[in-house]
Amino acid sequence: MIIVKASQLISEIVESIQPIYSEEEAKAIAYRLLDLEFDCSKIDVYMGIDLFKPNDWEQILSRLSKGEPFQYVIQKAFFRSSKFLVNANTLIPRPETSELVDLVLDKIPTWKTNPNILDVGTGSGCIPISLKMEYSNAQITAWDISKDALNTAQENAKQHEVEIFFAKQDLFKWAETTQFWDIIVSNPPYVLEKESLEMEKHVLDFEPHLALFVPNNDPLKYYKALTDFAINNLHNNGWLLLEINRAFGKETVDLLELKGFTEVSLVNDFRNNPRFVIGKK
Repeated sequence: MIIVKASQLISEIVESIQPIYSEEEAKAIAYRLLDLEFDCSKIDVYMGIDLFKPNDWEQILSRLSKGEPFQYVIQKAFFRSSKFLVNANTLIPRPETSELVDLVLDKIPTWKTNPNILDVGTGSGCIPISLKMEYSNAQITAWDISKDALNTAQENAKQHEVEIFFAKQDLFKWAETTQFWDIIVSNPPYVLEKESLEMEKHVLDFEPHLALFVPNNDPLKYYKALTDFAINNLHNNGWLLLEINRAFGKETVDLLELKGFTEVSLVNDFRNNPRFVIGKK
């Protein structure tokens, strides 16, 4: 490996990706990548620290230049200040989903010694692992239909030294499940297929479509299954918490109320967009 200034790596990243990003975006990506890959902060760069340039650095730059998200290139992403393994089998965790974790933590029944929580469509496992790290007494199960995604989630749980029960499960075959939970949480696919025309290339070309899209004619496909499942498999006074497509906030609220949930509310995210719907059985 060659020793170089951190600022040189920043410059090389910016130069490689500026044709597809603005200068400001390119710099933000460069600093974020160094933070994730080298634990090198912006202050460290300004202080002129040295770093070992990886042997595969040119390959990294090449992949970045093609628009591949830097999180996939280095297989790391931040979520709630922790690093998670990500790859083409999992979505890159969004900051809005961190707020969903906060909502779950607020609804955990503190009077119960070992509350049961289920995360449906776990992907990288960032939701259940974060919950377990912040509420260690919780007994947490995480489902996904993708075996490859589950492998990634299990590796993340191992790295963070938390115990989560992972299972390959099709949400639409929930009737096979007899277990009950205190909380069910999910960030299911909710992007309409037609919205792909407006999506940024680095999302559309690289993130797993299985975890993103729903049919244009059935935007609440997953929410219908989730509400049916939750109303049958939540303990009384248990909570269902969902991340949603902001265009269907009212429709999702109406769905939960129609299924018999009470105290249903639509919650905005930090950008003031309607992003979560929660309800009580």
